[in-house]
Amino acid sequence: MVCIEKIYSVSALVGNGTCNANCSFCAGKYLRPQAKENPLYYKNLEAAIKLSARYGGWSLSLTSSGEPSCDPDALTKALEVYKKCAQEGAYFPNVNLFTNGIDFGAKDFCKSYLPIWKELGLTNIAVSIHSVDEKEQAKIYRVNNYPKLEAIAENIKNQGIGVRATLLLRKNGVDNSKKYEESIHTLIDRGIDNITSWPVGNPNGTRNEYTPGRFGIFGIKRWLNKNAKLCHGHSWGGGVYDYHGNILRITDYVTRHDPKKDYVRQLVVFQDGTVAYSWIKEGALCMK
Repeated sequence: MVCIEKIYSVSALVGNGTCNANCSFCAGKYLRPQAKENPLYYKNLEAAIKLSARYGGWSLSLTSSGEPSCDPDALTKALEVYKKCAQEGAYFPNVNLFTNGIDFGAKDFCKSYLPIWKELGLTNIAVSIHSVDEKEQAKIYRVNNYPKLEAIAENIKNQGIGVRATLLLRKNGVDNSKKYEESIHTLIDRGIDNITSWPVGNPNGTRNEYTPGRFGIFGIKRWLNKNAKLCHGHSWGGGVYDYHGNILRITDYVTRHDPKKDYVRQLVVFQDGTVAYSWIKEGALCMK
């Protein structure tokens, strides 16, 4: 039997599952029935944070089965749990909020909530980007308008929080090295210089109609190896690169839990209170 040596991070779903977009390929929609007030959730969130910290964890990611910013009170409550943990020694240098970015195009929203969330420990907001063209981004999210990327970045930075991009690799979108390079340069020009990418796929890690071709993904990885300097590789695949002083990261959307490995990529806290060693619960349960 293999003993766990490292639990790198915690990913927690927060909020009531509502969303201000209507993507045709939403990865979280199947989890929305779980998005109900559950006292066990906050107890197990605290336990997961402390467990990961004990095993060298360095990152907390807040996401949702919808759009987390649509339920700001729940997001505040989750961050209050984290702050309590941090004060007791379970501190993470990276506390990230994953979002479609729509609400952060509004200055008033950012002024109302970001100072509170920063005080509770939020360090970065990661905006999901399917296209650096805002009109295309609006079509993919199926909304009338999408905010200017530079406005989103400025609104977040003005409140003292870092801004990141999750540049999603998607068939007929960013699906080859040329489109990837162009998108990277556009994001950097618009003030976003910390960029993570992974291929769109099913929640269980399998491919679907939106997943880019393997040759295209290979080309993107080859471009990174040729044009950027590898800072460190991930045990589960991919790695972090230095690209002219900008951070580029490529990884997998999900990693299946392997009980034979001595590390866990992330503990996932689901809204029904379940904590699992990966996004696929079966065979990966940690606590309920």
